[in-house]
Amino acid sequence: MIALVVANSTDNDAGYVGDRLVDRGYTLRTALRDRGEIPRDLASVDAVLLLGSDWSVHSPVDPDALVAECELVKTARSAEVPVLGLCYGAQVVAHALGGRVSLAARPEVGFVEVDTDDDELVPAGPWPAFHVDVVDPPPDARVVARNACGTQAFLLPGVLAVQFHPEVRPDVLDDWARRFPELLVAAGLDRESLVTEARDREPAARSAAYALVDAFLDRVAHVAHVAGQPGRSVSSP
Repeated sequence: MIALVVANSTDNDAGYVGDRLVDRGYTLRTALRDRGEIPRDLASVDAVLLLGSDWSVHSPVDPDALVAECELVKTARSAEVPVLGLCYGAQVVAHALGGRVSLAARPEVGFVEVDTDDDELVPAGPWPAFHVDVVDPPPDARVVARNACGTQAFLLPGVLAVQFHPEVRPDVLDDWARRFPELLVAAGLDRESLVTEARDREPAARSAAYALVDAFLDRVAHVAHVAGQPGRSVSSP
């Protein structure tokens, strides 16, 4: 089975989420959004993973790439290919399907907890966050989790989108802190403390990411599988 991973060339590590997809029988195929690699169709693709980015949907760096990724989301829904969107990926899903993305009053950086309606699908956390955006989900979406910043997870048939980063490893978080120190300052954090916390939480973060991927495959992707083509399959643990 193939999982298409859409990412920026500077942030293409699918992390714990990618690891768990591989554990569950998927081969990862990466398409770089900033290099014009987003495909027009999803032939032979069994799931789509939209990774985060230092881009923001409300202020597109590459409008053509955003349009192409939104079309990919719509194609996935039409073809009943399940989609998991993480942070920027969640913003793309919202934008593509009738929602809205706006600039947050202040960055949400660090480890955050969420108020969840479904702890088995989206646990309360804490989850790593690193963004400056607020997502208003599509009107037909079910909001699963939220906090003071806004919507943190929403659900559509065959689609799960989360505003945090279940995939992120400590070294990646360290890289983000190095690249975007102004966001840490605005959030009242320092790089050393953030990375130390990430390393301390690493085993729990990996387990939480694996559980989220399992729930996505078993509950969300399964819906797309049941409704979709007979030849599609969802792997077992």
